[in-house]
Amino acid sequence: MPWGATEPHNFHLPYFTDIIEATEIANESARKAWEKGVKVIVLPTIPLGVNTGHLDLNLTINITPLTQHAVLNDILNSLRNHNIKKFLIVNGHGGNEFKPLLRDLGLKFPDMFLSTCNWFLALDKRDFFDYDGNHADEMETSLILFLAPELVLSFEKWGHCTEKKLK
Repeated sequence: MPWGATEPHNFHLPYFTDIIEATEIANESARKAWEKGVKVIVLPTIPLGVNTGHLDLNLTINITPLTQHAVLNDILNSLRNHNIKKFLIVNGHGGNEFKPLLRDLGLKFPDMFLSTCNWFLALDKRDFFDYDGNHADEMETSLILFLAPELVLSFEKWGHCTEKKLK
């Protein structure tokens, strides 16, 4: 199940960048697994994430980890009723932290294999990109240019932003 967030990505990428990325990576992964004979489904993407660090930016939508826990609990209850025993969250947002939630839910669903993958941490970006960053950076811009180029503003309209440092 892809899980993203709704937040700005500088001026050049869409607010739903994390949703696009997680959805497309989950779909492509499922396609490759299916071709190898693995029975897999991709659930609808959850578009809201933990965005407490971006609430000062217009139209950022935040949900709490407690809300994520409740949503996961309901989804896992439904999947268990359909005898689905393996569950993977393809996380597309750095503010989402699913490991403690899944550990807690694992106590309620001991017959299920629960896991999460932060796709954006699955490689060393320095092997592919010149500029490091973690939000609307070269990697995310390149990915959206590949997946949905019509949604990226022209280079002349890109903002010149720096990362906010947490106090």
